[in-house]
Amino acid sequence: MQGEKTQKGTKGRVYCANCSHCVVFKQPIESTDAYVLRVRCSMGKWKKKSGDEKIYKYFSIIRRVLEHCDSYDPMGDEKSFLKELRKNLPIKDEIYSYSSAHVREIESEQG
Repeated sequence: MQGEKTQKGTKGRVYCANCSHCVVFKQPIESTDAYVLRVRCSMGKWKKKSGDEKIYKYFSIIRRVLEHCDSYDPMGDEKSFLKELRKNLPIKDEIYSYSSAHVREIESEQG
């Protein structure tokens, strides 16, 4: 059973996007009046090999999956949530401006 809750968290594969600890934040772009959207786990479950926190691009959150998570807190029905999220997520990284509603895509060679 996908993402079934147990007393110790979950058993089976869970989609991080459906967890209340998956947090979207604005990451400023240096020397500009712009930012990009990034995602982090507020429970610190995403780590690099060095032990530092791993941060992902917002448009890629649908691909973040854990086989087990003792902090998983689903925000609702996984199937319908993920279906709606797939429809609404941008397909590429986008730059947002603090001073206007203007949005533009980031060139694929940028980070």
